Amino acid sequence: MTGSAQPPPFELAGPPVFLSTVPPGRGERQLALAVTLVSGLIFLTAAPFAKVKLVPVAAFMPIYESILVVTDLITAVLLFGQFGFLRTRALMVLASGYLFTALITVAHALTFPGLFAPTGLLGAGPQSTAWLYMFWHGGFPLLVIAYALLKDAPGEMSAPRGRARVPILASVGAIVVVVGGLSALATAGQRVLPPIMRGNQYTPLLVVVVGSVWALSLLALVILWRRRPHSVLDLWLMVVMCAWLFDIALAAILNAGRFDVGFYAGRIYGLLAASFVLMALLIENGKLYARLVEAHGSERRARQHVQASLQESEERTRLIVEHALDAVITMDVEGRITSWNPQAERIFGWTAGAVVG
Repeated sequence: MTGSAQPPPFELAGPPVFLSTVPPGRGERQLALAVTLVSGLIFLTAAPFAKVKLVPVAAFMPIYESILVVTDLITAVLLFGQFGFLRTRALMVLASGYLFTALITVAHALTFPGLFAPTGLLGAGPQSTAWLYMFWHGGFPLLVIAYALLKDAPGEMSAPRGRARVPILASVGAIVVVVGGLSALATAGQRVLPPIMRGNQYTPLLVVVVGSVWALSLLALVILWRRRPHSVLDLWLMVVMCAWLFDIALAAILNAGRFDVGFYAGRIYGLLAASFVLMALLIENGKLYARLVEAHGSERRARQHVQASLQESEERTRLIVEHALDAVITMDVEGRITSWNPQAERIFGWTAGAVVG
């Protein structure tokens, strides 16, 4: 008699774990709360000095916007990757939101006065950069609201259907078109937009425009908070929206214009807002990699155990056949003899070497 056993199929230890599906633990909630409180304290400290003029730092804007673009692009790619596994519209919308911020930041940098040209590139005028800032800081909260409304919609967590590449490419194309359209409106079509900048100073109309943008960000935070249960992704996205509110307040409401304390402090909050979800995604990827390594180790140990058991079983079978009191003969499907035990040699008088095969 012989036996065989198949090793268990490879799989991760436990169900798939993603930021968008796992509820936050107590430690994660405490960390998010601590980050928000510290951000709030820094905001309260900086707010009274928001209008204090500082020396323009030529390198600040290119460094700030370069970091922002790279951070948001990486975040978008990681979220699109999660969409490839889960295929939820909510993740697609949120990934598109981060792609939107990355691309419109590029347009904002190209049109910023004095960064690449005295009045900016792309045919920019005195209002172009300010309006792109409003489109940028108003567009992302809209996509966060869409994410919050879609994340618990019926059928969101159903089995993946079709290829992920097609919807991802469609979303990327749509965002490129939207950013291109808004950039064209802020540059070639700037005459149809009311003036919100006068040199480096704000016009009274800016208060209305930026107030609406700030209120939209607050609305996104409230909707996220109310759409329970929260996932780890929701938790850090709420931290992002808090930093986003502090960013707009310091950089466009409480300050007086470009290159004051509010201008610089608000953009530092913008960098923090862009980093929170990315850091959570990178930590998650590290944990998934550790789980993958652990699962590979478990699979290897399981295979070794199966092979040892199989060898032991085969040795036991060989001993039984060799010491059997009856002739034990096996043949293949074509009738050729494949084994001939010692008792068969004694009974029939032919050795195994003479008959096998």
